[in-house]
Amino acid sequence: MASKKEETKQKAKEKEAKEEVVEEAEEEAEEEKEETPLDKYKKAGEVASKIREHLKEMVKPGVKALDLCETADKMIAEAGMKPAFPLNVSVNNHCAHYTSPWEDELVLKKSDVVKIDVGVQYEGFIADTALTVAFNDVHNDLIKASREATETAVKVIRAGGYTGKIGDLIENIIEGYGFTTIKDLSGHLLLPYRVHGPKTIPNVSGRKGNLILQDEAYAIETFASTGSGESHSDRTKLYIVRLAEGRFPLRTDAAKQVRRLIDKEYHRLPVATRWIYKELGVAKAKMGIRELVQAGALYQYHVLADKSDAYVSQHEHTVYLTPEGPIKTT
Repeated sequence: MASKKEETKQKAKEKEAKEEVVEEAEEEAEEEKEETPLDKYKKAGEVASKIREHLKEMVKPGVKALDLCETADKMIAEAGMKPAFPLNVSVNNHCAHYTSPWEDELVLKKSDVVKIDVGVQYEGFIADTALTVAFNDVHNDLIKASREATETAVKVIRAGGYTGKIGDLIENIIEGYGFTTIKDLSGHLLLPYRVHGPKTIPNVSGRKGNLILQDEAYAIETFASTGSGESHSDRTKLYIVRLAEGRFPLRTDAAKQVRRLIDKEYHRLPVATRWIYKELGVAKAKMGIRELVQAGALYQYHVLADKSDAYVSQHEHTVYLTPEGPIKTT
């Protein structure tokens, strides 16, 4: 017959074993717990933020834009995620949509103002973030203007408000520094597998805008310019495309392959033409893209720029609206 001491030891062992089983079950339940949209936005945001800060350190005179783009591509893939759009490297008067074309030879110069715009998606949930780097102190205030406008908007955005009020704030801050906003570019609602949702956050004042709702995600994106604030589309520079909605009859196998690639590999999100060249070969990619453009099957993101002697800065963060206020995911 076991002694009381042995019985006590046995009970302690049994209790410890039960506790270990419970802990393991709780850990497995936690692992199997379905991720919320906020969880997914945060995961994408963490990766996008790391890439943004890494590229900030890479941006120096003599660096090729293509090296920045390929570094972003590699870091996204290594994180097990997908791009929400190609890395934008917009220099000086360029506002948006410059990503390196195939075999790009663009090299950053000491006089440049460089915008880095990163997009990452995790199961369709998008992180969109940007910053500006300059090598000359003369551009310090230009950079401060867009950074302060973005950071202030992140602090004040609330569910139940209107996006137009944020536009008032953004324009007042940027004009307070003596610059203009890029009037036809804006912050935007983020939706699964969709970078630009139907709601916008204007960069100008005097607009009512859209009602902001709980559990929505927005990219708050501001621009400050030494120019007119009127961007124009450079029709000679097309480096980003995405599939247009609808069905389009296509003649060539090249066009069908390009469409299939964008649809299946990138979920119809914006893609770099260099990615298509890399996957299908230059000749086939060019032929396919040309036919898709002629058929109206591709939405074209031509490079946007202010007037030629202007400098533009950009800052951007993604926020998710909770009952307690905004959560910055980037």
